[in-house]
Amino acid sequence: MGLKAIIYKDDLCAVITGDLVRSSELEYEDRKLFLSYLRESFTFIKEQLQLQDAILLPFGIFRGDSFQVVLTRPECALLASVLLSLRLRLFNKDAKDLAARISIGIGTIDYIPESGNVGEADGVAFRLSGKTLDGMKQKDQNLMIVTSNQALNLMLEVQCVFLDLIAGRWTNVQKEILLERLSGSTQEEIASRHGKSQSTISQSLKAAGFDAVKKFLTNYENLFEYPDAFVKSDK
Repeated sequence: MGLKAIIYKDDLCAVITGDLVRSSELEYEDRKLFLSYLRESFTFIKEQLQLQDAILLPFGIFRGDSFQVVLTRPECALLASVLLSLRLRLFNKDAKDLAARISIGIGTIDYIPESGNVGEADGVAFRLSGKTLDGMKQKDQNLMIVTSNQALNLMLEVQCVFLDLIAGRWTNVQKEILLERLSGSTQEEIASRHGKSQSTISQSLKAAGFDAVKKFLTNYENLFEYPDAFVKSDK
């Protein structure tokens, strides 16, 4: 067992696992461009959320259209996933929306290989994330958060369903504005970049359900103030 596995063995981590929806529709050249864009998106999120010291295992791409990352700051996992999803949906504005299924597993990690190969790692968070992603293909869901607490999972599932519903209605303009706002830009800064008034940006955010999205993100982050919330409830 590697040193990192010992250090983080009893800590809560987040494993984010995802795959692309309709990736088979991409032409060969588009697929190459997309993979480059996906890597750029990983870097963008790492820098925006200042996750440089929180990435236990780096973003990895496997099977051509799947990806995974391990965070030691699980409270950042939902925002990271939402930002990534927004970036992917903006990959080709003229084509059909390119969405991703993303599963966030919250739990402990038992083993991190010295090689840093994410495919060789193991632990509760990995199992939860991977198993949930496999089931999402039948449920037609794009985001799920799963823990060892079944009662908490039920609550989070409902919130994820509502976010999916809201996200499915976003226009490209709303996606761009949401991405900038959730990345830390003020309404005034966004308005200046887009050549719009602050009130126009405010209306776009309201129409996109920004307040509801932000509330979900805040509630999720606040859960980590109560570690017992992630303990098994099905005794």
